[in-house]
Amino acid sequence: MDQEKIYTQSVSPQHIKSLGQYFTNFEVARFMCSWACEKASSVLDPAAGNSIFLKYAREINPRCALTGYEIDEKILLFFGNPTGAKMENCDYLLNGWEEKYEAIVCNPPYNKFQAIPHRNEILDSIYEHTGVRYSSYTNLYLLFLIKSIYQLSDSGRLAYLIPSEFMNSEYGTAVKQMIIEKRLLRAVINFENDHEMFFNATTTCCILFLNHIPKTHASFYNLSSVEELQDLKPFDSSHGCIQVSYDRLRADQKWRSYLKQEALSAYANLKPISEFCYVTRGIATGANDFFCFSLSKAGKTGIPMKCLTKCICHSADVKSPIFDSADFERLSSADKTIYLLDASENDYHDIAHYIEDGVKKGVNKKFLPSCRNPWYSMEHREPAPIWVSSACRKGMKFIRNAAMVKSLTTFHSVYVRTPYADNTDIIFCYFLTPLAQSIIRENRKELGNGLEKFQPNDLNQAKMLDITLLTPKDRETILEIFHRLKEDPQQFLSLTEQLNLLFVPYLQP
Repeated sequence: MDQEKIYTQSVSPQHIKSLGQYFTNFEVARFMCSWACEKASSVLDPAAGNSIFLKYAREINPRCALTGYEIDEKILLFFGNPTGAKMENCDYLLNGWEEKYEAIVCNPPYNKFQAIPHRNEILDSIYEHTGVRYSSYTNLYLLFLIKSIYQLSDSGRLAYLIPSEFMNSEYGTAVKQMIIEKRLLRAVINFENDHEMFFNATTTCCILFLNHIPKTHASFYNLSSVEELQDLKPFDSSHGCIQVSYDRLRADQKWRSYLKQEALSAYANLKPISEFCYVTRGIATGANDFFCFSLSKAGKTGIPMKCLTKCICHSADVKSPIFDSADFERLSSADKTIYLLDASENDYHDIAHYIEDGVKKGVNKKFLPSCRNPWYSMEHREPAPIWVSSACRKGMKFIRNAAMVKSLTTFHSVYVRTPYADNTDIIFCYFLTPLAQSIIRENRKELGNGLEKFQPNDLNQAKMLDITLLTPKDRETILEIFHRLKEDPQQFLSLTEQLNLLFVPYLQP
């Protein structure tokens, strides 16, 4: 990887990030090519980069015809074309749809599709050739995969190195559905140690193997190290493998239990969280620096308090599990950023100077502000009685919003449905427990470096205890513990353990 490291130092970090350039581990590249390219007469790499896949394809199969696509001229000039492949310096997603290949191997760009300026053109091109309309939230690497699937010959093999998170995300549902319907999935190799995969990135990672040969099941491997590939013969069912029947694969369900080879825990009396609560994201401003205020900033900019609403902008400002009005006043006195511009057309004259400054800075042209009318207004969200962190590493963070102030997207908003509103404190206490969070985490999405993320629908679809089963005596005990926690947050660990022990009998099969 010496040359690859020199390359990353020769260009800006912004260049690397904007093009999603992360270099494939050589052992992984060799393994992928050994399966895909051995008998192929034509090989395609849709994102050639340093040409590592083309090099191994040539080594494994000297007679195959090689084609590579690479949009970045800088990386082509640095690494050249060592295999003499037919190299196309253009956007793979917009070119060459008519070509078919017997082997396709790729490590596609790892960047968010929303950052691509011509995303609508790409989506239109995919729709034109496939007849399927994909969401604009579909990540770029999946669009590479979709096009490659349509370019794979009937006898061909495809090996893709991609983040595994799409298998546990809503934006991956349509792709999984296509893979299931066409019975394309031969195997998935998941890598537990994401630090091994790329020297200049941390992300979840798996190898996806697809072909058109009829099959009844797919194989899932979970490897602790890249070194284990040396002993793995594609696809030896005895080597840490579980085989999942196509009849069991569901596109609308998370596949993390297959990837991680985890048996989902068996609990009794569970219902979807959405039966008792509904979860939405917090307020998205589109320009936090412009819309968020401390008292001193409000004073300096002349924004009257009538144009501001109370709002938590940073999760780190919330230290206790129960956030009340006194906590908010302490933050305000400390001049924390806890206010949000909440103005209408009627307030224009009071804040005209600030709005004009925003126009000069181009805030009105940013995506979210440009969708609002007027652009400086804010989306309407009622304060939620419970907040939950949208991402975590060491346990989920649930907060009882006793102050009833708003929050930005740093927290998801948990609203208790009207028939269960009187149970809000009880539901909150349940969410605090390790057992409840363990059950919820079965519906998580894993990113790199141990980061776990939850979209609102991940939480809505997760399970929780049917709280209607609680006895009056246990309800009383739970509320007593809640009030003790409110009085003394320092007892958090001991009190949550008491709550955990109280809920356990209801969840036992």
